[in-house]
Amino acid sequence: MRQITDPEKKKQMEGHRERLRRRFQDEGIDSFREDYEVLELLLQYALPRRDTKALAKKLIEHFGSLHEVLDASQKELVDAGVTENTAVLITLIPAVEKRYHMSRAKGLTHVRSTADAGQICTAMFRNQRDESVRVLCLNAGGKIVKRAELVKGDVNAVHFPVRKIVETAVGCKAVSVILTHNHPGGTLAPSREDLDATQAAKAALETVGVRLVDHLIVAEGDYCSLRENGFL
Repeated sequence: MRQITDPEKKKQMEGHRERLRRRFQDEGIDSFREDYEVLELLLQYALPRRDTKALAKKLIEHFGSLHEVLDASQKELVDAGVTENTAVLITLIPAVEKRYHMSRAKGLTHVRSTADAGQICTAMFRNQRDESVRVLCLNAGGKIVKRAELVKGDVNAVHFPVRKIVETAVGCKAVSVILTHNHPGGTLAPSREDLDATQAAKAALETVGVRLVDHLIVAEGDYCSLRENGFL
């Protein structure tokens, strides 16, 4: 049996890389049946002279899935055997995605519906691992006069700073407020603590003449409106 020479291996690898790029250009990302193929193509731009198929499979096996590879920290990726440049490229993908959605959401200067609020709030929390409480302050016409993160907790819990919510609303002369926080664990269902905190914030805001329009819980790119679900 004839042994394949190094130049032949290199030619085969280059041909495979070119076919992968062409498939994406011609047919889009949905043409890749396997997640490792997506990662393989991405890795080509950090490792232009290396066969990235085996590395892509190794990373997905190590972390468990494509999204877990992309969610890994640079240190975790380097510890898994990639170069620092490769780790930077991989972690850049979700970071750019977050900025992309935030850029789109900034185009929404007014909140006229729950859908508007949902688009803005999901963009604010995209790829965020820690739980935090944020607020949108609105004027009488529904224009956003302030967007603020009020407090950040850990991955499991955060307290609702009712006094800070009121101070933020009063400080920017808001007429109404939309409260929002995220559930990094993935569930959209409000907890008893979420419901109690919502009522406490609503009552405190009413004392200064500010209306709590809604409280949105965000998880995995989706949201739950407490008002639409009858909790407010």
